[in-house]
Amino acid sequence: MLDDLIEPRSGARHVPVDAQRVDLILIGARGKVGAAFRQLLARQQLALLAEVNLDLRLLAAFDRRGFAFDAIGLAPGSLEGAMYARAGADVERLIEFVATRAGVPTIAVDCTASDEIADLYPQLFDKGIGVVAANKRANARTLAFYHGLQRSAREHGVPYRYETTVGSAIPLLGPLRDLRLRGERVESLQGVLSGSLSYILHRMHEGCPFSAAVVEARDLGYTEPDVMEDLRAIDLSRKLLVLAREAGFSMEVDDMRVELLGDLQIDVDDVVPALQLLDDGWRIRVEAALARGERWVAVAEATPDAARIGLHSLPAHSPFAQLAPGQNLIEIRTELQDRMPLRVSGPGAGVEITAAGVLSDAVSAAMHWPSRH
Repeated sequence: MLDDLIEPRSGARHVPVDAQRVDLILIGARGKVGAAFRQLLARQQLALLAEVNLDLRLLAAFDRRGFAFDAIGLAPGSLEGAMYARAGADVERLIEFVATRAGVPTIAVDCTASDEIADLYPQLFDKGIGVVAANKRANARTLAFYHGLQRSAREHGVPYRYETTVGSAIPLLGPLRDLRLRGERVESLQGVLSGSLSYILHRMHEGCPFSAAVVEARDLGYTEPDVMEDLRAIDLSRKLLVLAREAGFSMEVDDMRVELLGDLQIDVDDVVPALQLLDDGWRIRVEAALARGERWVAVAEATPDAARIGLHSLPAHSPFAQLAPGQNLIEIRTELQDRMPLRVSGPGAGVEITAAGVLSDAVSAAMHWPSRH
């Protein structure tokens, strides 16, 4: 139980007395992204201490089933042995412990896709805990909730970073926000934002059946835990909504129109047999596009007034049609950069690249803690 672990155990690693200590609470610790994040943190802890005098410690980690805590810091690379069965009040006790402890900034790192965890953000901010999120769900709720989170983080002097919610580790949201803050009005956004759909469509153009391409994308960690969120463009809709809001568009979910992959009403645990029924139809569509010198692309678009997601059969020489599997490309048009739009591209899916982006956010948040300025 958490109560039994409040006192630090022996064996703390030596750190310089002037090192800036920042503690992390990892949520989704044994999921794919969470596990990759832990391994990356384990490799980088000493480098961060040596290079920027940052003592980044894993104070606690939990998921639906397990919980771990150590006031001197858990070993990120060997967490399994420290996990015990999570009790109902462990998370609340942890939050209260952090809130009553003075002097050590703490960041919750959300590597889940959970609405339940997104519900915690206001409470975390209220207790002085920052948030780094790979979870899209909080920022893809109502516009009022989105603005409320931004305001709460500012008022409580804690960081709130979520670069990996769109484009994985591509530096996209920060530069887009900078454009807006310098007074440069964003007029439109267009791009390939789904690494999973990009991969699936690429493999289909190579002759892979639709159902097999989906399984490959899932096994590579490109999809959400529920692949239907990718195929129904639910995950892509969240990304576009977050992107549009960061551009300054007052966008609600109801402002978005989705026309993608047809009617996929599949509500069974094993979706593969149902997807196999669609293989022949997709083979015909893909072959017809290739015969025209075109390729199918899932394109997301937004202006200040509306947003749309749809499948387009584009000429093979289009920048969007030439993307490598899993790659994202976003075009940003502003009042100053219209004829030659800004283009940002890079890998948009994958466990390792997402974990790297989350760690980058965590390091940046730790080094620029708002309340210290």
